[in-house]
Amino acid sequence: MNTCPNCGKVAGLHSSILQGCMCQYAMQAPAQRTWVGLEGEEIRNLWEEATKPDRSTMTMVTSFAKSIEAKLKQKNHVAQETN
Repeated sequence: MNTCPNCGKVAGLHSSILQGCMCQYAMQAPAQRTWVGLEGEEIRNLWEEATKPDRSTMTMVTSFAKSIEAKLKQKNHVAQETN
C-alpha cells in the first residue's frame, strides 16, 4: 500500500477521506507559469526565414516547425535540448 511520504497516511486519500491531513498543502502542485505565445509578426518573420526559394517544401516545413519550437522555448524560458 502506498503511504504519504509526509505524514505516513495512505496516499491518494488526502483529497477525499483524509481531509484533515496536514500535509495536503505540501503535496499541491507548484504554481503554473503563464504561457507566452508568438505574435503574428514573429510568426511571419519565422516563416519568411524558413521559406527561402532554394529549399524543398519538406525542408521549409521542418525548418519552420523547428524555429517556432525554439522561439517558444526561448520566450517561455524552457531549457533547449542539444542534438
